[in-house]
Formats: sequence, structure tokens, C-alpha cells
Amino acid sequence: MVLVHYGEPATTRRCVAALAARETASHGVIVVDHGPGKDLAAALTDSHPALTVLTDHDNPGFGAGCNRGADWAFAQGAEGVWFLNNDAVIEAPLLQELQDLAHRHPEVALWAHTQLDQGRLIGADRQPTWYEGPTTPCAEAPPGCRFLSPRESLSGASLFITRDQWQRLGPWPEAFFLYYEDAAYCQRAHRLGAPLALLDRSIRHNRGTTTGRRSPLSVFYGVRNRLLLHRDLHSAAWAVRLGMGLDLLQKRFFQFRWGLLRPTWDGVRAGLRNQRGRDPRY
Repeated sequence: MVLVHYGEPATTRRCVAALAARETASHGVIVVDHGPGKDLAAALTDSHPALTVLTDHDNPGFGAGCNRGADWAFAQGAEGVWFLNNDAVIEAPLLQELQDLAHRHPEVALWAHTQLDQGRLIGADRQPTWYEGPTTPCAEAPPGCRFLSPRESLSGASLFITRDQWQRLGPWPEAFFLYYEDAAYCQRAHRLGAPLALLDRSIRHNRGTTTGRRSPLSVFYGVRNRLLLHRDLHSAAWAVRLGMGLDLLQKRFFQFRWGLLRPTWDGVRAGLRNQRGRDPRY
């Protein structure tokens, strides 16, 4: 189990404590601590019997944190890693089912759960037409799951991968810093012709708990990384990206979200200039 922590220690403790209380399959928890405070390890004392905290307060981003935790887990002999957002909470055992499904269907690249966000059920993320790659015929999904279409991606809030698929797909993309890493990772699987499976069972995840639903940080990286993903897939289509950026700006204006115009503009400029990684302004 790998969690990337950022923000309030109480949020991560709630996630880890739920794993200890409700997950019946044998597992260890690796928390990659990205700060910003330095009191996480103390806050997690006695929260889980098999807990490891890896500290990196420089905060290189979500993808980098996932990779560091996975590298540590696989080096310890893990056969699979379950990535779980630190602001998610499980309400029933889930890991054994993931392990059993992955064992029976080794061709599947990634497994994920739906999310229950304040009573609203959220499944796979539907992507725009430019995201869609070649269609690869897949066998019928196992009961309780469905395979994603080429225009869909799984959420990194709850994502399981085996050692073999990790070696096939490679590590998470790190250049986005925050947001769209999961979409880019799923796009990699799509292009390899590997199925992506969404389970019917859910985790409770109130999205935006850590970064804010419409904070300047979430708006900037959401806008910038959308354009960066488009660049990665269609490098020559700069005019399309310009149109995407202008469309986002006019939507903010006519929706009277004028306070979001600055981070949106900054995100558009950074995306068009191919500026990656952490931006010091956000």
C-alpha cells in the first residue's frame, strides 16, 4: 500500500487507521511524506502495525512520490502495489479481491475502484476525443468489473498494479507534478493494448480535500497539465492547444469566476511553453 502525504497529518492518519481497522489481507503501508510540516511520523504513531514513512519534504510531486513508494515496496519483495490517496477511506476489505483478480487476469495493466464523493458515485474519467488511441479488442471483463474504453482513464485515488505490469508500464510520469498523472499513465497502457479494469466496489473519497476543489493551485496544474498531456499525444497541434487555452479562459470569465482567471492564464501560458514539474508560483 502506497500513500503520498501532503497537507494535514490528521487526513492521512484517518486513511491509515481505516486500513488497519478494516483491511483483512496481509499488507504493509508506505507513506511518502511530502510535508509541508515535519510532524507526520509522530501523528501516525500507533496508527498501523506495519507502517513505513519515507520523508521527502522537497515535494517532487504526486507521481514521484508514488514511484518512490513503489520502488521501496518492490525492493522488499511485494508482488503488487495498491496506490491509495491519503484523503481516501476504505469502509470494507478490498485488497484480497484486487490480488485475486490480478492473479487470474495478469493481462490487465491497472485495477481501480469507483469513488464515493459526498454521496455521489464517480467511475472512470471520460476524456476528450484527442485522448483516444488505437482500439484493442479485449476479452470479456471478469464479474464485478468492466474494461475501459480508449477514451477513459482510471483515477489514481485507488489504483492497483502488479510487479509484472509495473515492469511493463514503467513508473508513473513525474513531469506533471500534480493532476493528470493517472490519465497519462492509463494512456500508456492503452497504447500498449493492455486492459484497464474498473471494479464496482467503492472507496470513500471527498475529492479536493488536500488541494482544494477550486484553489489557485488546483486550477493552475489542472489547466497546465491538460495542455501538456495534449502536447505529449499531439506534439504538432499547437493551434489546437491555443484554442483549448482560450476556451478555458472565456469559460472562467463568463461563469463569473474572475478570481480564477490568473491561475488559468498562468496555466495556459505554462502549458503552451511546455513548462513542466513544480512551478514556484503554485
